[in-house]
Amino acid sequence: MGRYRLIDGLRGLAALLVLLSHVGFWTGADGLDVSGGLLARGDSGVAVFFAISGFLLLRPWIAAGSGVAAPQAVGVYAVRRAARIVPAYLIALVAVLLVAGAAGAVGSSDGVGGVGKVLAHLLLVQGYVDTSYQSFSQTWSLTTEATFYLLVPVIGTWLGRLLHRRSARTLYGVLGAVGVAGVAIQGAVGAWTEHSPTTHAGVLGTSVLGHAAWFAAGAAVAVAVQSGDLERLREIGVGTWLGSAALVYVIASSGLAGPRDLHAPTVAEAMCKEFLYTLLAALLLLAAVRGPSDARWTAIAQSSINRRLGDISYGVFLWHVLVLQVIYLASGWALFTGPFSAVLFAVLVFSVMAAAASRSLVEQPVLRWVHRRTRTPRVPARSA
Repeated sequence: MGRYRLIDGLRGLAALLVLLSHVGFWTGADGLDVSGGLLARGDSGVAVFFAISGFLLLRPWIAAGSGVAAPQAVGVYAVRRAARIVPAYLIALVAVLLVAGAAGAVGSSDGVGGVGKVLAHLLLVQGYVDTSYQSFSQTWSLTTEATFYLLVPVIGTWLGRLLHRRSARTLYGVLGAVGVAGVAIQGAVGAWTEHSPTTHAGVLGTSVLGHAAWFAAGAAVAVAVQSGDLERLREIGVGTWLGSAALVYVIASSGLAGPRDLHAPTVAEAMCKEFLYTLLAALLLLAAVRGPSDARWTAIAQSSINRRLGDISYGVFLWHVLVLQVIYLASGWALFTGPFSAVLFAVLVFSVMAAAASRSLVEQPVLRWVHRRTRTPRVPARSA
């Protein structure tokens, strides 16, 4: 499978969007007129992450299912996925627990909580039991990602076999229906919340089913690559895709996508937000997968900065909310106060530092070791 270098930068962009949304929320800057909406919709970075996963993880299974590549070993796939997210996650979780304990001791938080809360985070099921630490609230998405990882071999193989027997248009129809279902589920969650605000309807909304549209966007791009349909879009440059994505982002920052804070959206707002985020993720992914369209984009794709952004994206995602909490504990600022620019600068600097350390000391060594241990030995060619 070829490497799509612009996806590295796209990962970095997704992490930055999520970071901006949290800094905007903590400082109260997301309540400002125009800029506040742009900050608040940074949570669309999660949709981008999910679409990237749908593309990268499903594509090898689609290729194998359609008979154009050797099938993967499920065990190897599972071990490599676990090695990618778990070690760095566990180290960040330990830091979260230490800070939660210290904050609880001075009455600034509820502390570590019970055994069940800790166990839920250890098992990556916090998204299902609707519990979180203030400095680890973003990791609900890892519950959803991990669930998707379990489904990838089945979904990818099925899509590949369907592609082998039918046309790509059939798959686009299937994935479009999945996307519509995902948007409809968000509407159902909105209606459920309006009827009974104290129930845990949000658990369905953040699940694989609730965000099926985001994964389906990535799967559709994977099918387009595998079937060769993406070649028909080569005349569309990277800048055009990105410009279209920027327009969608601006539209999403308006009131169409619902409240900027934690208030529940209406049914229409919930569905509109899910649709716009799906479209945004698809356009950004198409830009990255299409590849460099001129010398300028080629230079960006081949740059060390682009690669580094991809390398540290997961670490930035894991650490930035904890960095935020530490800054607020140290400064004594109340939530929804604080200077946005200064907080953003500090969070960026310390999150990047933590992410770089995580990548060099934990993520890369573990991944290299696991890949060596799970590498399929090459069978030497027989002499005539």
